[in-house]
Amino acid sequence: MSNQAGAICLREFGAGACTDLTGFGLLGHLVEMTRPSGVDAHLYMSALPLFEGAVETVAAGITSSLQPANVRLRRAIRNQAQWVEDARYPLLFDPQTAGGLLATVPGQNADACVAALKALGYEYTAIIGKIVEQGEAVEPVVLCP
Repeated sequence: MSNQAGAICLREFGAGACTDLTGFGLLGHLVEMTRPSGVDAHLYMSALPLFEGAVETVAAGITSSLQPANVRLRRAIRNQAQWVEDARYPLLFDPQTAGGLLATVPGQNADACVAALKALGYEYTAIIGKIVEQGEAVEPVVLCP
């Protein structure tokens, strides 16, 4: 599905940053957005929309050839030791994300934006985290349940 209508909708709801998720995986693109912006991000692992069978596939050791290069970005996760055994953890680095959009929208607009995107046919739209003020830690991403 084209991202064009989604991108227009995100702008209408005040998106401050947006990128398509491709070769760098979710974590790579999130780091790409947080570092230059001087913010941190809390990523809600339970909210990640995953394709059916994705967890089982990585658990079986089937990953992309780009996966090892993306895993180097784990150093951007402040609390990664808590999550390395989680079945979803390897998917943070997976480049096979089908080009969905990752965007920041003001909190007061988030629920309405999700509803509008779903009405446009983007059924996997979800709030997967929040942007917070940059802290003292070098790592910009905190994984949350």
